Amino acid sequence: MASIAPGTAAFAPHHRRDRTVIAALVLIIWVAILTGFGLDMVRKAATKGLHYPLIVHLHALTYGAWLVLLALQVWLVRTRRVAVHRRVGMVVLLLLPLMLVLGPAVAISQNAANPLIQDRSLSFMSVQLTNVLGCVALVAAGFFARGDASAHKRLMLMGTIAITEPGFARIWAHQLQDFLGDGYLPYFVSTYIGTIVLVIAVGIYDLVTRRRLHPAYVAAALWIFANEAAATWLYYQPFWLGWMKALTGH
Repeated sequence: MASIAPGTAAFAPHHRRDRTVIAALVLIIWVAILTGFGLDMVRKAATKGLHYPLIVHLHALTYGAWLVLLALQVWLVRTRRVAVHRRVGMVVLLLLPLMLVLGPAVAISQNAANPLIQDRSLSFMSVQLTNVLGCVALVAAGFFARGDASAHKRLMLMGTIAITEPGFARIWAHQLQDFLGDGYLPYFVSTYIGTIVLVIAVGIYDLVTRRRLHPAYVAAALWIFANEAAATWLYYQPFWLGWMKALTGH
């Protein structure tokens, strides 16, 4: 596959390192999610807290299926099975509605079922809900842009990056919050630093290999950062806490 020549204005749809870099990013996402949730399960097991209702299992199965699908799609492209890649990709039409429903449903039901829930946990639903919104919107856009390979793969990748916060945050968020303190910027950084680094890494890769940013990447990055900024702002708003209490019956 050809690389873009220096000084060329058009965005090269392919680069010889695309497959390796995209596979590496998907691997990092997998490691972040497995590590974060693995540590969380170890902590809960130590306090005999490994008991989850059916909706949580369905949620894990659905979002796990998306990660498996993404990895499979990357592998199919790497092995030049593009026709199979396109057919398998239609599974997105099933997964997206499930992700859109189960993400908020789990956040609401789990908080509603906890009579000792703390206010900050209810406020944190701003992060949980915007994670789902950020992911589903970008993945849907990527599906509809599948005729444009450059836009398609960037939107799919960025949509997945948008839901890496639960993995990264479980690894280091509490330690970072203790170190950075309270406030909008410390909270934003401690919650989203993993996602931010991955988003920036995609942009740096395009600048290095193409000397420019793809419009789909720019739009996706702005969308992710806007969702994260909105979630951080809502977290500190009394009206948001009031809404979440009403939503969960507290």
